[in-house]
Amino acid sequence: MLRGLLIMLTLVVWSVNGWAKEFNYQAHVEGMVCAFCAYSVSKNIGSLPGVDAESVNVDLKSGRVGFKATKQVSQQSLEAVFTESGFRLDKLSEIELPPTNGQSPQELSLILDMRLDSLDTDRFEAVFEAVGNIAAGSPSRLVIEAPGLLEGNLLKPVLMGRQQVMKVRFRPSDTESIHLQLYM
Repeated sequence: MLRGLLIMLTLVVWSVNGWAKEFNYQAHVEGMVCAFCAYSVSKNIGSLPGVDAESVNVDLKSGRVGFKATKQVSQQSLEAVFTESGFRLDKLSEIELPPTNGQSPQELSLILDMRLDSLDTDRFEAVFEAVGNIAAGSPSRLVIEAPGLLEGNLLKPVLMGRQQVMKVRFRPSDTESIHLQLYM
């Protein structure tokens, strides 16, 4: 009896996962000019309910933004995010992605893992800028973990003034250190 119940429960869970729909969106945004703008937009879109924050892609040259969500995102909620970021949403459309035939995108490898046991961001500004230069040179993802109050101080030397968009994820923490991880 118990075994039959477990089998039925497992089948129900699997079938619900099969019904899960993924929504793919493309938007056009006006006013973005640098990597810091792209970071701001990516962060705000990634905070919307159902949006996969890692899927947000921003193209500065075209002003195109793409992302995936597990539930529908309304144009009004997205417009509010862009207005809050200081940009204007020109259009939003749901798009069909071509089948991937089971192939996943190339995984990035961890090439730099650095922990700084000081919160003096001025002291390490050249380090942050150098990491930004490396990350901007090729497809990469930078993960920064530090106290939330340091987000702006850490991201300015990494992103400000750059015309290349890079994936940056800031994770606020309660630690008394700055942790940088660069994947390429």
